[in-house]
Amino acid sequence: MPAKVALITGAARGIGFGIATCLARQGTRIVIADQDGASAKNAAARLAKAADVPTLGLACDITVRTQVAALVRQTMKRFGQIDILVNNAGICPFVDIMEMSEAVFKKTIDVNLHGAFHCTQLVAQEMIKRGRGGRIIFITSLAVNVSSAAQGDYAASKAGLHMLMKSFAIALGPKGITCNAVAPGMILTDMTRFHWEKPEPAAFVKQRVPVGRIGTPEDIGNAVTLLCSDAAAYINGVGLIVDGGHQAVCA
Repeated sequence: MPAKVALITGAARGIGFGIATCLARQGTRIVIADQDGASAKNAAARLAKAADVPTLGLACDITVRTQVAALVRQTMKRFGQIDILVNNAGICPFVDIMEMSEAVFKKTIDVNLHGAFHCTQLVAQEMIKRGRGGRIIFITSLAVNVSSAAQGDYAASKAGLHMLMKSFAIALGPKGITCNAVAPGMILTDMTRFHWEKPEPAAFVKQRVPVGRIGTPEDIGNAVTLLCSDAAAYINGVGLIVDGGHQAVCA
């Protein structure tokens, strides 16, 4: 049986690339999709060299359904199957909700929620045709349960994404396709390093995260890998918080 194929959106860097890395270590063939096509191709090349697995980097704006359809076609043409979809692509503009423009709010919803809808529906169609089931993972956030004045759009999109996951879990479970969510806590990436390595934020992590450190993209990747494994065949419609125990601490 050929190795599995995973399609991961927003995977050229950060959490998405960490997920791709962990799945590739299991021998999974990887498709890295990103709005920045050059970055997607570069990341795919680096991963192929590091993990010694076939990879493909493709440009895709997931808010445009025709582009998502093209992404799925190109993946099927190259590998002939899609076993895993990870809806990772997302944005968070950090604009106060009372000052936020309609355009900013709409874009966040389009990327974080509509994009996942397009990807899940179109990939699931291919999984159903193949008849061998599949795994679909939605990367949500602690913002499913908590928010701030500067995250109204983001929290709304991620809460919606969590419920979208549940709806697809109900619809696709009978086809052998499970849908689950992973909600990352505080994660150190190239984009956030400048903040979390400052003395005050670093001290906050030590105080509020029981395991005593900030998370890494591969911590999220390991959780995704677990949910995509055969051992997780009966896990469906679940949101897994991966935050080192942060939300277990009383305010």
